[in-house]
Amino acid sequence: MRDMRAEAGMSSPVHILRTAWRALLQHAGNVARSSGREAIGWLLGFYVGDEAYVLDAHPATRYKHQSKYGAIADPTEEAEIAVRYPRNVGIVGLYHSHPFKDDSRHAIFHSATDDATLKSRAARRENFVSVVTDGHSAECFVLREGFPAPVTPAIEETLSVAGHLKRYTTSVAPSISLTVSEANASGVVAALEKKVSADLDRAVRSATVGRGTVELAGLGTGAIRNRLVIERDEDRHRVELSLRLDPAVFVAGADEEEVLLATRNEILDDIVFLLWRGFDASAVNLAGVERFEANLGSLSVHETSPLPKKVYRAPKRATVLRRRA
Repeated sequence: MRDMRAEAGMSSPVHILRTAWRALLQHAGNVARSSGREAIGWLLGFYVGDEAYVLDAHPATRYKHQSKYGAIADPTEEAEIAVRYPRNVGIVGLYHSHPFKDDSRHAIFHSATDDATLKSRAARRENFVSVVTDGHSAECFVLREGFPAPVTPAIEETLSVAGHLKRYTTSVAPSISLTVSEANASGVVAALEKKVSADLDRAVRSATVGRGTVELAGLGTGAIRNRLVIERDEDRHRVELSLRLDPAVFVAGADEEEVLLATRNEILDDIVFLLWRGFDASAVNLAGVERFEANLGSLSVHETSPLPKKVYRAPKRATVLRRRA
């Protein structure tokens, strides 16, 4: 594909790494040849202002429905992909195929279903990208004044996070205590989320942003691992959550408010992820339990190519539950 905008010296609202562009075409073509069905995938990258940058294409592997003229990807797979990336990096678009080029000369178009999907996604993030392909060529769409509009993407030979976003890191090690009356672990987790959110809001108000770092006062009390302990105290439960986190966020520019908001939300994302991934709260019944302990595992950010990723390490021993004799 010739980049007509680049040749004309114009800026495009969508920049796509050539390897990602080739990957989505190859995926669509392979599925069409093997089964004749529609293929779906996610576009991974980041935003800078009003422009989307696509560095990778991730094919869907699980479907709720898949035929020649339509497909629905399993939404749990998208959720699994989304949590692999730190704040401001991740899913920026969708691609899907119309594998019926032999039936029509115009297999590449944005259908009413595609329009509705793009409008829904763009409501959460402007310039969400929609790519339609027949496996041989493709067209790119973004929302303009409430309607999908075709745009000519800038196909780039090289793109990197480092060239557009700045990395900010922080380190927090809080110990959080509360007492709850709920006799189920899901209620405990919900109470912890509320408490953590309030603590983060207070910390952000007095935080300082340095050169690639964020200092959050009041969130570093020496915890060494991620662990949740729930103990019965007469007719209530005493809850202790200890956390050791070293999150990283990626932000365009150096606006302190944006950096702090991204850091605050990333920490909360990590804590919620650990609480729900570390153990199955819905399956834990605290009735008759004297002490419950859950080791939550750990999260770290790795500078993988083409995008940084979060890596979760599960604990060797997840939960210990002691009931009354």
